[in-house]
Parts: sequence; structure tokens; C-alpha cells
Amino acid sequence: MLRLLASAALGAAIGGLIVSLLGRPDPGMLILGIALGVFLATTTVIRLAGGLAVATPSPAAVREARDGRRLGRARVDAVRQTGTFLNEQPVCDIDVTVVALTGEAWATTVRRIVPLTELPAYRTGCERDVAILIDGGPEIAFADGELSPAEIERLVVPPRSDVPLRPVPPGTRIGGGRRRGPLIGVGRRGRPLRLTLFALVAVGAASVVVLPFRAAVVPTLEAWADGRASVDLRQPDEIETAGRALREAIGHDRVVAITVLPDAVVVDAPISVGAVETDEWTYRGGRVDHDGPARPQPELAAEQFSWDDVSLERLWPAMRSAADESGLPVGDAVARVVRSTDTDVQSETFIRAVGPPEMTFSLSDDYRDAFFRLSAQGVRLDPAG
Repeated sequence: MLRLLASAALGAAIGGLIVSLLGRPDPGMLILGIALGVFLATTTVIRLAGGLAVATPSPAAVREARDGRRLGRARVDAVRQTGTFLNEQPVCDIDVTVVALTGEAWATTVRRIVPLTELPAYRTGCERDVAILIDGGPEIAFADGELSPAEIERLVVPPRSDVPLRPVPPGTRIGGGRRRGPLIGVGRRGRPLRLTLFALVAVGAASVVVLPFRAAVVPTLEAWADGRASVDLRQPDEIETAGRALREAIGHDRVVAITVLPDAVVVDAPISVGAVETDEWTYRGGRVDHDGPARPQPELAAEQFSWDDVSLERLWPAMRSAADESGLPVGDAVARVVRSTDTDVQSETFIRAVGPPEMTFSLSDDYRDAFFRLSAQGVRLDPAG
């Protein structure tokens, strides 16, 4: 179960990374961080559990072995530390040779937590009573005091080289006098099935994470195919897709301002056609977010204009043309679309943004910058307007 959880966490982390690359760094990095934390925690527990495998036989299994007189005598042949510690006590692999009351004998290796104060009880060559957890072993539990002196005298532990070696099957436990293993074997024979299952769980978890952002997948893949690291929303096809998604989410085509960034389109739109109250909406990574009331709020409903009044598909060609003309790079230039200011001093709307919509942007390098104004149809305007 822990390995399945680790696989799911790894898949979720990969999904979070993909979401970040799709242009949603905030949720993507949050998912990535949480998933990596879960993955590291589970893998740590898995490694610890691996070091503690069969370290604590079930009390019920030991009691059942005692009640059934499945007992024997075991000699400690060698003790090795695994390098794992629990509460500062070492986990050790103990090589033992066992002889049962039935006369059957075998050699095996058991893994136990050996408190430092009990190390003398595991010195090489010492013999101890054991409970045999399942008929024929090899699983045992040390159970001192279970055999009578006569039984101890009768049982002679043979040399290790004279008996068969019976390793404890990995990943198993004893219950009801039977050996029980995982649904999927943990040995070599079960490895292909395990790896397939873990891969499917990881892919499934990644898909669940990426699914809410699926609208950004195709544009991002197309951008990668064109040699770009990510989608540039200033380009004609991408800005058309963003506009369509924003209008659908907002519910109408009236806007107060449009800000176009390389990775996002931010729109201030009235809560309803003709209303002055305005909310902010953001398209990023194939998803529209409603960000709440815009700041600052417009003063007049006349500041609104229709999205269809602006030829945003001409923004990118205008930027490229301005870059060629000025010798400045397009870089991460940001464009903004708002109504122009009323300059008629006799007008009731003097210095209000109620004129024709305009697109503006700046290009710059380390030494200079240039400001550009375009009509709503993408036609260059001179500085005087």
C-alpha cells in the first residue's frame, strides 16, 4: 500500500511540474511541493519498513505456536546489523540453525530489533528456545523457557552445513497458522506486475492533476513543437483562444481594459452590460480565474467597449514591426487596451477614458525604451494621436 501511495505521489509531482510548464506555476508548484513531500515521507517509511521486515512476529502467531507445541531449539550462528535503528536500537539479521521437537532441522535468517542491553543473548554459539510460527518453518520467534530440561537435552542442534537453508519468504506474515503474502509478489517473479501497477498508478495520478488544465495541453505542445518554451498569448491564435474563453466565462463581451502578457490575459469587465461595477478576470494556462473586484474601479460605464471592437490578432505583428523599426527586442513586452482619454476641455467627460479604444506597449533594452500606440485595428498612431 505504501508503495502504491509513493507511486501516486510521484505521479502527482510529475503532474504538478507539467501544470507549471503549462503556464500555471502557482497551483503547479503547490501540487509539486505537496506531492514531493508525500513521496519522500512514504519512501522513507518504506525503507524503514524494509529494514524492520519481520522484526516483530505477531503475538497471536507466537501464542498459537506455543499452544500447538510447535517448539524447538535454535543456535545463533551469526549476527549482523542492517544499518537501520529504531529508537536508537539496531535492527539485526540473525543467522540461526533450528531443530524442532519433531526432529526436523533447517537453517534460516531472521530479522529482529536487538536492544543493546540484550546483545549477550544473541552471542554466536548460544542456544535458545524458539516458537515455530508455521509447520516446517522457517519463521520462528525466540521464546525462552518453553522447553523442559529433558526436551532441551534431547534436542541437539546440528551443524549449519548439515541442514537445508530455508529463507523467510519476503513480504509475508503469519496468521492463523498460515503464511500470508501480498496480492502482488515482492520477489523477482512479481516484479514486472509490480512495476506495471506502479506505473499505471503514477500515470493515473498525473492525469488527475493535469486534467483540470487540459485546455492548455495542446497549445503548449504546439509551442514546444515550434521550439518555444511555453505558449505566448500575444500571438494571434493564442490570444483568440484566450478571448473566446474569457468571453464565455464573463458572459458578455463588454470590457474596460485588456492587459496582454506573454503568459496571461487580464481583463477588467463589468459585472453586467452597462454596469459600472467591474471585476477582474485572468486567463492563464488554459483556464479562466475570476479574481474579484478590479482595482481601480472605473468611474463611468462609457469607459467600456466591446471586445469585438479591438483587433487583438494584430498586436503581435505590430510588436514585431515595432521591434524591427526600433531595434529593441519584443522580450516580455506587455500590451494594454483601454479607451483613450477625452482631451476636449469643453466636454463633460474631459480627461475621462471615453475615447476610441487604443492598444499601447513599450519595448526596451538596458539603454533605451520606446512607447508605441496603435488604434483598435492595430494601425500605428503618431505620438500626438
